[in-house]
Amino acid sequence: MTQKTGDDFFNGVECVRFDRTAKRVYVSVGFQTSPSIELEFRGAGSVRFEGVAKYYDGRRAAYTLSNDNWGCNAWAHPGAPWKGPTDDESDNYQAALHVCRGFHLPLSIAINSRMAGGDETWQIMQQELDRGDRSWEPAVHGQTHPKDAATYAVRGIRDEVLGCREDILQRLKNIPYGNRIFEHILTTGYYDEQVLGMDTSEFLFVRGFNWLDNPTSTQYTPWNDKFGFYGVGGVNTIGYDRILETREPKARFYAADVKDLNDAFDKVYQAGGIFYALWHPDRFRNSVVYDPRPGIDGQQGSTLMQHLAHVANRKDVWYVANGWMYAYRYVAEHARVTPP
Repeated sequence: MTQKTGDDFFNGVECVRFDRTAKRVYVSVGFQTSPSIELEFRGAGSVRFEGVAKYYDGRRAAYTLSNDNWGCNAWAHPGAPWKGPTDDESDNYQAALHVCRGFHLPLSIAINSRMAGGDETWQIMQQELDRGDRSWEPAVHGQTHPKDAATYAVRGIRDEVLGCREDILQRLKNIPYGNRIFEHILTTGYYDEQVLGMDTSEFLFVRGFNWLDNPTSTQYTPWNDKFGFYGVGGVNTIGYDRILETREPKARFYAADVKDLNDAFDKVYQAGGIFYALWHPDRFRNSVVYDPRPGIDGQQGSTLMQHLAHVANRKDVWYVANGWMYAYRYVAEHARVTPP
């Protein structure tokens, strides 16, 4: 296997890392065509399995990031010709993806499949998947964007949820980690027994949402025995939209806002938890929210960009899309280890 060290920056790759001080070996390997993996150590004397690490590669903490509403609103320019991440006429979601890729932050994106932008939006999504860099995870949001029982009833819960998944799988290929959708991101955070019933055993993770700060949302969401998925959970640890939208123009740099976001991340990082982050790209102008210039309060720069720079590229943090994180969690809770 490829050997990595603690000085290397890597996420979600198959490799082995030797921690000689702790006398531990971290083996990161995925299941391919078989539900079994056989590991052989040579020249190591005795080896004893200790357990599955809480986070990939035994990282200190995890950061998982998502965007909602790709394809939902025409004003976000879905499917528009690419003009760069800071051009206001570029697809807001493609711009967000390019920015996150630059920070090495994998992104879950909730897709509304009966979308504004049509074929052009699907083509952009496919182009971004074809890069093969595992930079984003397609997730179900809904065929449209139902917000309550009445709007779910217009098309029907099945079409909105499983129909959205079918649309995604029919239109997209080269989805990381196989041709499957791990996650349903609830529109506006709404759910009832009928919605959860439709999700039963269809997804690994059902992600909730509210606009608020949720400082206790920093751990794995428990498995729901009744419905057969992890969730509903994973609400935003701190409300990115809430903070970014207090300014005019929205997301303009203010040092106090950056401090609020950074302090929230630092608290979770120090405690060894999971930081759940999200924002809605369709609520911001690309030229402001992704402004790369140094920050001057109220004049230039972006609070979000300064915060992401603070979060990114740490060698002891697992940067992972929501669904991939819960795929790891599922294996960790169900794998059986048989010594030779």
